[in-house]
Amino acid sequence: MLFSILYAGLGLRAAVARAQSSSPNIVFIMTDDQDRRLGSTDYQSVLQRELVAKGTEFTNHYTNQALCCPSRSTLLRGQTVRLSYNETLTVQRAHNINLTNVVAPGGSYNKWVLSGQDTNYLPHWLSAAGYRSEYIGKIMNGYGLSNYDVPSKGWDHSDLLVEPYIDDFNLPVLSQNGETLVFYDGFHQTDVIRIKALDRLEYLTTNQSDPFFLAITPFTPHVGYQQDLPSHRPTPQQRHLELFPDAAAPRTPNFNPADEYQANAGGWVKDLIAMNESAINMADFVYRSRVQALAGVDEIIEDVVAKLEEKVIIDNTYIIYTSDNGYHHGQHRTPAGKSLFYNEDTNIPLIVRDPGVPANVTSSIPGLHLDMAPTFLEITGLAEESWPEFFDGRSLLPQWQDPTSSDNAGADAGQGNSKESINIEYWGNAGIEAPSAGVLGSPFVNTTYKTIRMLGAEQSWVYTVWCSGETELYDTAADPYELTNLAAADNTNATEHKALINRLNALLMVTKSCEQNACRDPWSLLSPDGATLTSLTGALDTTYDAWFAGFAVVSFDTCLAVLSDANEAPYYPELSDAVGGVGLGRAYRNATDVIEAAAGVRTIVTAEYYGSEAQRNATFAELTAASRVLTAEEIAAR
Repeated sequence: MLFSILYAGLGLRAAVARAQSSSPNIVFIMTDDQDRRLGSTDYQSVLQRELVAKGTEFTNHYTNQALCCPSRSTLLRGQTVRLSYNETLTVQRAHNINLTNVVAPGGSYNKWVLSGQDTNYLPHWLSAAGYRSEYIGKIMNGYGLSNYDVPSKGWDHSDLLVEPYIDDFNLPVLSQNGETLVFYDGFHQTDVIRIKALDRLEYLTTNQSDPFFLAITPFTPHVGYQQDLPSHRPTPQQRHLELFPDAAAPRTPNFNPADEYQANAGGWVKDLIAMNESAINMADFVYRSRVQALAGVDEIIEDVVAKLEEKVIIDNTYIIYTSDNGYHHGQHRTPAGKSLFYNEDTNIPLIVRDPGVPANVTSSIPGLHLDMAPTFLEITGLAEESWPEFFDGRSLLPQWQDPTSSDNAGADAGQGNSKESINIEYWGNAGIEAPSAGVLGSPFVNTTYKTIRMLGAEQSWVYTVWCSGETELYDTAADPYELTNLAAADNTNATEHKALINRLNALLMVTKSCEQNACRDPWSLLSPDGATLTSLTGALDTTYDAWFAGFAVVSFDTCLAVLSDANEAPYYPELSDAVGGVGLGRAYRNATDVIEAAAGVRTIVTAEYYGSEAQRNATFAELTAASRVLTAEEIAAR
C-alpha cells in the first residue's frame, strides 16, 4: 500500500511537471448548427459554470457561410501571413476554398479530398509544431458509406461519424482511422462521442508526452432523420427528454414579422408567408428539442473538464467552445434552418477558457472562423515562417488574452480596425428544416448572394446583393434585428443611402474577388484620386462621391448553384492580376469540376430511444462490448 501511495504521488508530480514545462494543450469542442442569438447557451449550465464563468465569451464571432461544409473547411484550412491585431483586415472566405455547399457539385467530403486541400490543413501544421492531433465526431458532410475508407489525412487518430447514420442519433456508426465501420448498438450518438473523447483524453494524458490538440465535434443540435419526426429535430438522450418543458423559440422582433417588413426583404425570403399556429408550435417544439439535446453536450464539457483536472493539466489547456454556424427559428418567417446572411445564422458562440484568458469576461471584439487555424498555430509556438502562405485570417490569441483592450477591439474605424468588415457568400439550394417546408416552397433555388457586414462601432451595416438583383441594407446599430431594408425600392430614405451603398459595393467587389494581400487589406485597393483609405468612415468623405459612384456594380448574370467566374464578373482586381494569374485561391487547390456524391442507405433501423440514466456513466469497455462491425452488405447498401 505504501508503495502504491508513493507511486501515485510520483505520477502526480510527473504530471504536474509535464504540465508546467510543455506547450499548451488544446481541446476544441464544436457543435453543429448552434445559435448564439437565440439563447441556447443559456440552457447549458455546465457551459456557463465551467467555461463562460471561467473564461471569455466573444459575442462578435462570425462564420462566413452559414452552412456546415463551407464553414468547417474554412476553419480547418484558414486561408497568408498573419497580420497583427491592430491592422486593417477584411478577409475573404469560402471562394478561395471552393467548398460552397454540403452536397455536389458545390461541396462535400469528396470535393475536399479531390481538391487536394486535405494534404495541407490544420493537422499537418499541428504535426509540424510537435503536437499530436486527434478528431472525434463529425468531420464534414459527405463522409459516408461509400468513402469512409478514404481517411481524413493528417490526424494521428480520428473516429468519425458517417452518413447516412449520422442523421439518426439512435444509430451511431463511426469509422476509426478509415477502418471498418462500427455500429454501437443501444447507445445514443452523443454518449458515444463523449465516451470516446474521454478515452482519448486518458490515452493522451497517460501514454504519450507530446502536447495535444483534441477536436470533439458532436452532431448535436443538428436536425436528425429519425423515427419520431423525420428530418425535423435532434433527438435528445432519453434521460433529457423531459428537460426544459417551457422552452420556446424566442419571440424576437424579427420572429414571424409583419408584411411591411417581409415584403422588403430580398431573394426567396420576401415570398415566405406568415407562419401559422401549427408552424409556430413546431418551431417551439424543435427549439425545445435542441436545448434538450444540448444537455448531452453539457455532459461532454463536464466530463472533459473533470478529466483535465484529474490529470492536473487544466491549467495548461485551452478549452474552446463554438459551433460551425448559427441557426434561426421563425426569424424572417423561416421556421427553422440556416444559410442566410442574417445575424442569427452567421453570429456564432465562441467561449475560450485558459489561465491566460481572463475569467468571466464578455468581449465584443470581432473574430472569424478562418482566424482559428492561425490562432491554434500561435498557441503551439510554430514559427510564422512555417505557416501556410495562403492564410487569409490572423491569430485571435492577442484578443483572447486581452479581450477588453480598446487596442484590440477594432471598433474605432480610422485607427486600425482589425475586423471592420466581413464578407459573407452563399451558393446552392437552401431549405427550411421544418414540416412546412414543402408548403413554403423549399428547397429554394434562387438563393445565391454576396454580403458585406460592417462591425465597427462608428459604422455598423450589412449590405447584400442577391443573384436576382435585389439588395438589402440594414443599419444594424439602430436595427439589430435587420427588419427595415434601407435599400428597398419603396423606402423613402433609399436615396440618401446611395453614397453609403456605393462604398459598400466597392468593398464587396474587392472582397468577392480577393486572395491573400487584397483580402487582408481591401481598402488598399480602393484609392480614389490617389487617396489612402483605411475605413468606411474615411471613405464616406463627400470628396469621393463621384469616384465610388463610377465603380463597377456587384452583380450576377443568373442564379447558379455554384461559383462560376463568368457568371459573377467583373472582378476587382481582375483575376488575371491575381497571384499566379489564376485567382480565387486556385493556385492552392486542384480543379474539381465534377464530383460524385457519397451515397448510402440505412439498413439498420430502430424505434428505440437510447441514452438512459444508466448510460450517463457508461464506460469505454461497456461501449465496446455493445459494438459490432457492419457487414459487407450493410456497407454496400445504396
